[in-house]
Amino acid sequence: MVMQGRAAGREEDGFGLIDAMISLAVLLVILTATSYLVDNVVQQAASSREKVAATELAEQWLEQISNAPISSLQGYISRDVQLTSTPVPVGNVNYTVWGHLEWADTGATQSLCASGNPPQVIRATITVKWNNGQSAGETSVINPPYGTVIPGDGFLSIQIQGRNPPSPPSDKPNLTNVGVTVTPPSPGSPVTYSPDQFGCVYLQEPTGTYGVSLSSPSGGPTFIDNQENLSPSQPSNAGVIPVQPAINVAVAGLAYPATFHYDEAGTVTFSPSAAAPAAGGMPISVSNGGNLQNGSTYIAVPAGATATSAPLFPYSTSYSVWYGDCKKVGSQPIVEQPATPATVSVSPQGTSSVAITGLQVVSLAVTQTGAGASAPTAKVTVADPNAATDGCTSSNGEVYTLAGMTGSGTSYSDQTALLPQTYTLTVKDPNNNQTVSGTLVVNASGTITYNGTPEAGAIPVTVP
Repeated sequence: MVMQGRAAGREEDGFGLIDAMISLAVLLVILTATSYLVDNVVQQAASSREKVAATELAEQWLEQISNAPISSLQGYISRDVQLTSTPVPVGNVNYTVWGHLEWADTGATQSLCASGNPPQVIRATITVKWNNGQSAGETSVINPPYGTVIPGDGFLSIQIQGRNPPSPPSDKPNLTNVGVTVTPPSPGSPVTYSPDQFGCVYLQEPTGTYGVSLSSPSGGPTFIDNQENLSPSQPSNAGVIPVQPAINVAVAGLAYPATFHYDEAGTVTFSPSAAAPAAGGMPISVSNGGNLQNGSTYIAVPAGATATSAPLFPYSTSYSVWYGDCKKVGSQPIVEQPATPATVSVSPQGTSSVAITGLQVVSLAVTQTGAGASAPTAKVTVADPNAATDGCTSSNGEVYTLAGMTGSGTSYSDQTALLPQTYTLTVKDPNNNQTVSGTLVVNASGTITYNGTPEAGAIPVTVP
């Protein structure tokens, strides 16, 4: 019986071109993943070696400064100091070493400024930096057997409290970059320190008088104190702080304390709530209950300024805001402040806006006879006849510009929002340089008089 041969099926054709391409693609994927893994392992190993080297450098410097005398460590207290004048090469990598020391207590209180005890130890932090942003640090406590007091020296305790005293500002990274400048007695030079995360700068200094001032971190954000000072100093009247002798510290307590209420400012943008634009150059005042000194009033925008916003301390309570800069005198009412001023809340680094109430709209109908196409200009100058008794003495001499005129030929009109005051209104025709002046009285009730005549509508003004 003859057996017929069976034709070979497709699956028996052998290894074709498509199969080879698929195999190469799979192999390429495997090789790519493997090379990435190997490269990643190499990079991690290199990074680990760099971190080990940095850690060893930090430990070496901690050991070195732990045996240094206190007099040589003074320059490191509350300051970031570069300890290596030139980079230290280790395995083809250049490292720089930075030191930061702080006086510390052995008790449970973390902030020495608030502990109520003299310093017992020094908290030392060594930071090693390399490769554009890489860093590693080591912190240790130095317990010097030779003591912490230099005979004849005293201690200066500088504490920064935030919006919720006695707590410090909550933004710790920016708090530790606040500049605390201490000016020693002559012939010493000012030195700038950095507070710790609790807002404390604690210094051992020779006895004498020292000036202390604060400033915002370089590059921001803006800090401000609770009396709206961007760079506060203590004491405000003399600018100096006495440092008690060390022998008195042990008997009478800590060194002379300086406490600042200093936190990140919020920015408030001001605008009028009136139906017309506000006159240019009017001041803006704020108050915050009894928190502000000087009659609890702060002039956020002084007269003549063009600013429409201002930084303010982030009190947890709202500010009252109004146009004007009057100070209350005795029982006299504040004329410029409305009975119910606008309010606004401020938060650290926050932005807010407020539409200020209390302005009255003044309308002018101006006729000028001078030939030419130039529109008239108008301004008002505060002329308060009761300045000695009504609390608005600071307003004398202030000049505000009225909004731009509209119209053509010889007829023009103007609408401007003004704060309640007595003014001298001056309108000028630039075509012939003629002016006309009159007494304008704007009352908080909304009534307006010009040269003694009540005006229910636009005030007619003719410039000869």
